Amino acid sequence: MKSRKFIVSGLLLLAIAVLGGSILFISLYGEKEPEKKMLIVFYSHTGNARFVSELIQTHTGAGVFELIPADPYPEDVNATIERVSKEREDGFIPPLTGSIEKFADYDVIFLGSPNWFGSLSLPAQSFLRSYDLSGKTIVPFITFGRGGLQNTVDDIKKLAPNAIVLPEFGVSRDDVKESRSDIMQWLEQIEIRLSE
Repeated sequence: MKSRKFIVSGLLLLAIAVLGGSILFISLYGEKEPEKKMLIVFYSHTGNARFVSELIQTHTGAGVFELIPADPYPEDVNATIERVSKEREDGFIPPLTGSIEKFADYDVIFLGSPNWFGSLSLPAQSFLRSYDLSGKTIVPFITFGRGGLQNTVDDIKKLAPNAIVLPEFGVSRDDVKESRSDIMQWLEQIEIRLSE
């Protein structure tokens, strides 16, 4: 009888110690926040947004999806400008090839685009119109010539009104190749986890 009480008392003390240790561990270290699933979605006509997306991917480990219009834009910049100008006048949004599998599983979407005529590129607009970004976090990165960001980020907010839009990264085509340290600093400022 005494040995049975001793065993029960011992088990009770052990349970209290384990439970107390767990509570102490949680209070000291906090519960581990679930890792956010990240995806880089970008359109790049001249390669600048692709370059930035590769640097972001290297530092975050995020997946990558390139936006490709069903009817690709010409390599010649002047021919592309002419076509985009007409598409904008006509209100045409180009369909894209491919689709993102299990898009609902992603929490954070890095969205890369050039500035076209002061707005987000038409392929990037097509993406925003094609997917439900409600509750997701969008992290814009914009490449541009002389125009700066202009309305690009406002376009994102209008086309994805129920998403959280974090501060953007903007870079001139003249500076994109030297932007590595600026990208690192931006990622740290917006507190995006860097891959190890």
